[in-house]
Amino acid sequence: MKRNGVKWLAMSLVWLIPLAADAAKYGVLHLKPVGVSYATTEAVATLLTSDLINYGHTVLNPDAMDDAVGDILECYESSCAAEAGLAANVEHAIYGSVSRLGDKHIVQLSIVNVLTKEVVWAGSLAAKTAEDLDTVVKRLAKSISEGKKAEETVEVGLVTEEEEKKPARRRVFHTLGVTTGMLQPISGYGEASTLYHLGALYWYETPRMVAEVAGYVTFPGDLNDIDGTAAEACFPEISMLYMLSKKEISPYFGGGIGFGWLTIDSEDPYVYGETAYGMTLNAGGGVVFFRTYDIRLILDARYRVNLASVRGIEGPHQGFKLSVGFTYRRKVSGCFGCGLGL
Repeated sequence: MKRNGVKWLAMSLVWLIPLAADAAKYGVLHLKPVGVSYATTEAVATLLTSDLINYGHTVLNPDAMDDAVGDILECYESSCAAEAGLAANVEHAIYGSVSRLGDKHIVQLSIVNVLTKEVVWAGSLAAKTAEDLDTVVKRLAKSISEGKKAEETVEVGLVTEEEEKKPARRRVFHTLGVTTGMLQPISGYGEASTLYHLGALYWYETPRMVAEVAGYVTFPGDLNDIDGTAAEACFPEISMLYMLSKKEISPYFGGGIGFGWLTIDSEDPYVYGETAYGMTLNAGGGVVFFRTYDIRLILDARYRVNLASVRGIEGPHQGFKLSVGFTYRRKVSGCFGCGLGL
């Protein structure tokens, strides 16, 4: 870095007074290229500046930092970055490097408080390809904005190809699962007691929306007023769910429609027992745990209506269905990389 001692001394005297009220929060310095082109590091710095601005911060890009200081800044360690940031009248200076190791591109960033010269944040992420650098920079910008480690800000849509190769694969588009729980009738069902069920589901996910195809069957449950049992089965049931978060723990809500049947088996000669078929409706929500991993836990609560008309049994058949489930997806070659939850 070219230095002009008198100029830098004069400009650095701003530490004697508080930073100006309109000082930028961050100043991004030129990143050090290690095995990559200068154009690549400039592209990463530009993306970082843009993403931080999108998070609501005031940011000076490397060219603006050069103009503020009147020199071409090449600061790759904390003391130099703090000195440059102080001269450019920013609160924090961001410096670092973009390195290439084999096929990997590694972005390393640090943030230094220009007054205390203390490194207040540091992080790095690796990209399998240069094209993946955009996702890496978005993750680093999110981490800087939230003051978290880079590995703590993973969410659906911000997973690098390098992370996807880890055993706990972090992008799930197709998944199969099993569920179990209880169905508590509130009307109809021949006034049956609690019914317990087993089921299966398939999810196709985007970051915010989930298309669900599910089905279940209950074990027979005793009727309360007469001798006999009630049992229900439903397949298929198609629902749309909206995810309220893209993080590890994601609440959701939604509803759907399906086809089911209901069997009332009565030993009372004055009550007809039969199996009837009809439309089913559901609405409710739940919570997904470990959403960015292959193996996930689901807690689900739905209000259900079965419109099957069983002769001699008053309907409609309504109840609350509570379920706990696990989903799993393993990597399967082909399918354009999407895999199947088999």
